[in-house]
Amino acid sequence: MSCDNLKNMSKILIKKDFYTTGELASVLKISKQSVLKRIHNESVKAHKMGLNFIIFKKDLNLKKLMAIIKH
Repeated sequence: MSCDNLKNMSKILIKKDFYTTGELASVLKISKQSVLKRIHNESVKAHKMGLNFIIFKKDLNLKKLMAIIKH
């Protein structure tokens, strides 16, 4: 596979119905560790997948969570 094909593939958006902890951290503009703390204190509902967590978008109220997190 050529480099051009890889670049084009990386531009393709895949619609997912969940966030990883890193993706949610980016959306909320907080650290991944802060997301993990919120998962462990149950303010964010997540599902364990191996060593990682996924957060389903349907279980998440981003507006409410962003209001709680003060930047």
